[in-house]
Amino acid sequence: MCSLASENAFCSVLMVNARALLDLGRVSNLSTVWSNCLCAWVLGGTGQGSVFTALLLGSSLMYVGGMYLNDYCDVNFDKAFRPERPIPSGHVSQQAVLLLTIGLLGSGYALVTWVNLQVALLGALLLSLIVAYNIVHKKTGFGVVLMAGCRTGVYLMVGAASFGGLNSEVAWAGILMFLYVLGITCLARTESTGGALSKTGLIAILVPLGGILLAGAMNALWIGVFLSSGALAGWIYFAFSKAKVNGRLIVGKTIGPLLAGICLMDWTILSGMRQFSLTTGGFLVTFFLIAMIAQRRIPAT
Repeated sequence: MCSLASENAFCSVLMVNARALLDLGRVSNLSTVWSNCLCAWVLGGTGQGSVFTALLLGSSLMYVGGMYLNDYCDVNFDKAFRPERPIPSGHVSQQAVLLLTIGLLGSGYALVTWVNLQVALLGALLLSLIVAYNIVHKKTGFGVVLMAGCRTGVYLMVGAASFGGLNSEVAWAGILMFLYVLGITCLARTESTGGALSKTGLIAILVPLGGILLAGAMNALWIGVFLSSGALAGWIYFAFSKAKVNGRLIVGKTIGPLLAGICLMDWTILSGMRQFSLTTGGFLVTFFLIAMIAQRRIPAT
C-alpha cells in the first residue's frame, strides 16, 4: 500500500509542469548560493577544482531541497495567504514535494561528505539548520536566526574544504553575510501579511557596510571598498525606492532585489580583502545579473 502511494507520488512528479518545480525551488535565487560558495572559496585560498564543483552542486541541491521543504511545511499558511503557490494551487501534491525534498537534501549532502570529515560535519550542521528553519520559522521569531545561519553555514562548509581552511577571513565574511540575510529575513516575515517595515531588519542589512569599511581600512584597500560599498548601498536604496506604490512602501517588493544583492554583498566583502581579483568580481557581478534576470520570470519568494 505504502509502495503504491510512493509510486503514484513519483508519477505525479513526472507529470507536473516544469514551471511549478522551478517556482517551488525559488531557482531565481540559486546564483546567490554560487556567489556565497565562490566568496568563501576565494577567501579560504581556493583548492582543487573537483572539490569546489562538488561543494557547488551539493550546496545548490540543498538550497533547492530547502525551498521545497519550505512549501511543504507552509502549505496551510499558503492556502490562506499565497494560494497561487504550486501546492495549494494543485500543480503538485504535498507528498510529491516531500519525496523530492528528501531526494534533493540527501543527494546534496552526499556530494559534500566525501571531501573530509570537517566538511561532512559542517554539511550536517547546514542541513540541520535548513530543516530546523522550515519547521519553526512560522512559529517563532528565532527562525530568522536559523535562516541567516544557513548562509553562514555555506561559508563555513566551503571554507573548510579550501587550502587555507576556516581562516579569519572566511569567518568574518560569514558574520557579515549572517547580518545581511538576517535583515532580509526579518523584512520577509511580513511580506505576505502586509505588516509594517521591520526596523531590526533594516538595521541588520546596513550594519555590514560598516564592517566592510573596517576591513578595507585594515587592509588599505580604500578605493575598492568605497566603490563596492557605494554600489551596494545604492542597490539597497533602489530596492526600497522601487517598492513604493502611491507613496506607501510594499515590503514584499524589496525582498527579491535584496536577495539578488547577496551577490553584491559578496563582491563588497571581497573588495575589502587582499584575495579580491577582477576575475572573481566579474563572476560575482554575473551571478547578480543572473538573479535579477531570473527573478523576472520566476518569483524570488
